[in-house]
This record gives sequence, structure tokens and C-alpha cells, in this order.
Amino acid sequence: MNGVLSGDRIVLAAADAEGHEQKGFKEPRSHSGRRATPERTISLSLEEAAYLLETGKLQIMANEAEGVALTLEEFFLYAREIQPNFSARYIVFRDLRERGYVVQPGEREFLLFPRGTKPGVKAARHFIRIFSERECLAAKEILQLLQRAQNMRKEPIIAVVDDESDVTYYEVRELPLEWGEKREAREGIAGPEKEGGAISLLEDKVVVWDTQLAEHLHVTAFYGNLTKEKRLLLSLIEAAYLIRTGVLAADSEQFGAHAALVDREFQSKYQIYADLRDRGLVPKTGYKFGTHFRVYRGAQQTHSTELIHVLPETHVFSLPALARAVRLAHGVKKRMIFAFIAGERRLYVGVGRKKL
Repeated sequence: MNGVLSGDRIVLAAADAEGHEQKGFKEPRSHSGRRATPERTISLSLEEAAYLLETGKLQIMANEAEGVALTLEEFFLYAREIQPNFSARYIVFRDLRERGYVVQPGEREFLLFPRGTKPGVKAARHFIRIFSERECLAAKEILQLLQRAQNMRKEPIIAVVDDESDVTYYEVRELPLEWGEKREAREGIAGPEKEGGAISLLEDKVVVWDTQLAEHLHVTAFYGNLTKEKRLLLSLIEAAYLIRTGVLAADSEQFGAHAALVDREFQSKYQIYADLRDRGLVPKTGYKFGTHFRVYRGAQQTHSTELIHVLPETHVFSLPALARAVRLAHGVKKRMIFAFIAGERRLYVGVGRKKL
């Protein structure tokens, strides 16, 4: 089968391509968009053509008049000039084809069709955005990816090609974070006649001295660390939430100002912490996992289910750092979630390895 270069496409006669259409390559259509007849032509993407060329099923001519076929190296050099990230795109395309998937390359991403189907028979289920391991991924780009997925009604996948040309796939989705166990009403969280409990501020810790209140908060809602003497040691974030809800007695604004001086990330972390608590979830420090919070579905749960890291919308990921966070969460059987504050909205974005 022969094809001729035409910009970023490789043009074939439709009569030559009918068999390859059945295998999920471009459906024979004319350049006007109508289904091709034997007199019309079809075109392949650079990735499709490279795959057929590498597997010995296609010859590519620089122009039809000369009739001299390009070598694989010559075609790759040509494709790289047309498409700067061609090598990563092709590695992903070939990997997916060898896994038995039908892939439709596009300008920005690939459409991925379920095994056993092809374009025109069944809709694509996923779209794939491709990166190399040294590229960066901005948080805003992730949020835009999720918006695009919603508009397309498809699930997004991030494909990262490493220096050994292996491909790692990540699923990315906005999570509603289902409500946890029903927590006690705010007016009763401190127990009877215990609202407005007195506290002492010790730099980056808060002590609840009332032993009955301390034990009640720890046992019923998993706040703080309860000592043998029944004193409760709270983090600044835990204390700020209990002050805001009236369980502990202190000036909320003054306390928040002090906490912000001690922890420069306090305000953003607190907004997410409060949102999680309001949802009935139990966030605790995620320091041992290198994140801001580990999250329990209820106070009586013994195993946390999520790791949450709070990030500004301006954050830019290095892909090795993203891979490290996802791998660590997977290794301890938890889900990695990145929390973003967008105005009044709290967005929770789960990122995990995708098996294809």
C-alpha cells in the first residue's frame, strides 16, 4: 500500500485502505468529509502512517511523481518537524495499538475506543493527553482537562512517556467526596453543657484541659491526640474549626491570625479541612505520607481511605513529583486527591494509575 506526504497527513487511495479501515484506521472519506469511493482518497495521521510504515504495511512517498519511498528514519525526521512532540505521541499510539485498542489521533489528544470496536460503530470512551516525563503539568491545565471531559462526555487519561519509552497512564477525575458517617450536630459535638471549653495556646498546639470535654472530642469525633492524663492536644487547624463552631472558647479572628503566622499555608489548608469536616469526614495530618491530610470516613474507622494535598490553582506539577505522590498513595492502599480552592468552590481531583 502506498501513501504520499501532504503536510501533516499521508494521502492514500481509498481502494488501498479498505482493509485497514476494518482494523480501526481512518474510515475512508474524501477531503470534503463524504465517504470515499474508489476514485477518492483518504488520509492518515502521522502516527497512523508511522505505525503502518514500521510494521511493513505502507510505503510513503515524498511526492507521487518521484515514486521514491521514505525510510522509517526519514519519515520520523519529517514528522518531528511537523509535530514537535511526535515521538511521545507515536510511542503512546503504538503502545495502545499493541494492546488491542483503536486510537484516533487528534490535534490535542487521542480518542480511545473500546476493544473490539472502531470509529463510526461506537463512541470513544476516553481521550488521552500526552506528556513526556520532563514536561510540567499546570494545575489549571488539569482543571481545563476536566472541563473538556465534561463537555465531551468522556473520561480523561494522562499518558506520560518516560526516558525508557515506557508509558504510564493516569486517570483524572473530579470527585464529589461522598459524605462520611453522620456526625453529631454542632451544638452537641462537645457533649452536654461543654460548649465553649477553655483552651491554652502553646505556639503550634492547643491544649484542652477539661478532661471530660477532651475525651468526648477525641472518642466521638477523633479530634487531636489524647494524653494519658486525659488532656487533648489539638493542631491549629483542628482548634480553629472547633472555635468557629463554638465548641472551644477563643476569638476566631485572633486565633486565625496567629495560626497564619505559624503556618503560611494555614488559610488554604483550613478551608479544605473545614469543608471535609462539614461533609462528615475526618481529616488528620498526612505528614507521614508527605501530604496535608489523610482522611477517614468516620471517627470509628481504623483505616484512612484518601490522602489529600491542598494546592493553589497556580501550582505547576513536575511529572516525577506527581508520579511519586500517586505511587505512594497506591502503595498504602489509599486514593491520591489534590484539593483546589476556586472562589467559593472546593474541587477535589483524584489522580490514580490507569490499567489499560
